[in-house]
Amino acid sequence: MVNKKTVGDALKQGIALLKQNNISEAITDATVLLSHTLDCDRLYLTIHKNDAIAPDKDDVYMELINRRCQSEPVSYITGHKEFMSLDFKVEEGVLIPRPDTEILVETVIDKLKDIPNPVITDMCTGSGAIAVSLAKYIQGSRVTALDVSEVALRIAKENALLNGVDVVVEKHDVLTAYNSLADAVVSNPPYIPTEVIAGLDSDVSDYEPHLALDGGKDGLVFYRAIVQNISSALKKGGLLAFEVGHDQAHDVAMIMQDSFYGIDTEKDLAGIERVVYGYLR
Repeated sequence: MVNKKTVGDALKQGIALLKQNNISEAITDATVLLSHTLDCDRLYLTIHKNDAIAPDKDDVYMELINRRCQSEPVSYITGHKEFMSLDFKVEEGVLIPRPDTEILVETVIDKLKDIPNPVITDMCTGSGAIAVSLAKYIQGSRVTALDVSEVALRIAKENALLNGVDVVVEKHDVLTAYNSLADAVVSNPPYIPTEVIAGLDSDVSDYEPHLALDGGKDGLVFYRAIVQNISSALKKGGLLAFEVGHDQAHDVAMIMQDSFYGIDTEKDLAGIERVVYGYLR
């Protein structure tokens, strides 16, 4: 009798193939892709590791593993990414939400805790992760999400629906003025210097949208534009909060210094100043 391939065998094969292709998080990625294929959680994989895997499911799994071997991001393969304990749909054309960005969301939630029913504008919303999370966790908030990308606008709308929140999604180029005064403006804009993008890991440079990565020659183009046009978008005394690159906190604070007071930063889990915020004079 021929031995059938088990769930555990499939996982081991997936891990081995990813390691052979120099995928750094081989165990995690193989596990996530097998869980996605079998529509189960990780505990199921452990409990049922000796169960036979259906040949058709094994074929699907190996196809996903092969895609990951080509550096395609796991979140694009599965179509989903967790952020702030919420489920977000993602696809090529929108930036995959990062754990670091949760620091930005948590900062805004904390700074707005004493403002009833705050009006919030999220500029460069991408998947809508920031806007949807703020709408979910700040009771009574009214959130508008802006982006220039048609794919981002569609995905942001779908993610608001997926998570049961009302978010107004509008097409707008944040390099130009936005006329609607909010209690807070939040943004994780493109901030990678143009010449750096080609040298990023291939799962970023080859797959994620350069529109959401490219911050111009010095990476600061969008920060300057948003601050320059902020008087038409933010109430006096209102909060502006940015996510910034690992070495940009000082430069962004300097961009804000003439128009804002109370400028400060928040660090991510690696101790890097990841968020810069202040209040409009």
